[in-house]
Amino acid sequence: MSRIKRLLGYGVMLLLVMTAVDLWRSRDLPASAGALSQLVTLKGEPVDLVAQSHHEPVLLYVWASWCGVCRVVSPMVDMVPGPVMSIAIASGSDQKVAAYMKDKGHDFEVINDTDNRLARALGIGVTPTLMVVHRGELKLATTGFTTLPGMILRRWLAELGI
Repeated sequence: MSRIKRLLGYGVMLLLVMTAVDLWRSRDLPASAGALSQLVTLKGEPVDLVAQSHHEPVLLYVWASWCGVCRVVSPMVDMVPGPVMSIAIASGSDQKVAAYMKDKGHDFEVINDTDNRLARALGIGVTPTLMVVHRGELKLATTGFTTLPGMILRRWLAELGI
């Protein structure tokens, strides 16, 4: 029984440390998602994440084709239920990003941020970055490796207003 208590204690401590690191890394992210209006996906479709986020939380995934951690996280992003939008930063032309997506078999929608303007406007300096856009605000940001349950939990917490 003491072994279970010890493992539970380690789990709680790990959760606290991970939460503190996420809060520290996301301290420069703006609260407003205003920069996410009037965007265009790789498919040429207009998207307004602020408007969409008023209907339900949207998982926003900021990644790069050259990011090693993104290669592990991206397949999990494909499995997230509900709306997901991604921003590819500094990953090349639309054609290059589309070819990358096809080669890797990824299904999520992509906005190509070739010159990092959008990433700078959002205060993003680390890939991958995941956050939830809900009711026009950026919430529950995390950077680096994130698990599928962590992504789903963030959307659910945003929906609950946490």
